[in-house]
Amino acid sequence: MQLTERIKNCNGCEACVVACKYVCVKMEEVDGQKRPVVNEDGCSKCNACMLYCPLYMPVTMPEFEEFFQSDEDIRGREMAPIYRATSRKVKAGQHAEFVGTLCQIAAMKSLRGDKNDRNLVFFPIYCDEEQRASNPACAACTFYK
Repeated sequence: MQLTERIKNCNGCEACVVACKYVCVKMEEVDGQKRPVVNEDGCSKCNACMLYCPLYMPVTMPEFEEFFQSDEDIRGREMAPIYRATSRKVKAGQHAEFVGTLCQIAAMKSLRGDKNDRNLVFFPIYCDEEQRASNPACAACTFYK
């Protein structure tokens, strides 16, 4: 069974890609949106992809007073390598800064076990109304209150 059948309003954050230790989850463009696709032949049915999904297992989001604008397409970048690199730095005790949208920050928190790491600083990128309206998952985003 594909993840998008079990996770409503998948936002394409890519936490499931990092969570899958069998490398069975890949992001593909489906109807103009990035969505996870599972290679069922290699999948062990461990459910890590779901357990690290911030929509399936919600995390406690930090309170942000300031949001940042971005000239680059933050949502279009490949997040899995960024999550991995940030996690390695945090685990090594190094200072790490993570720039992302609220769903990307939620994914990073989920992958870190929803811990409040002292050496990890988040810089939230604001998703404007036009961007949020262009994607059904973004329109249903639970991270913006």
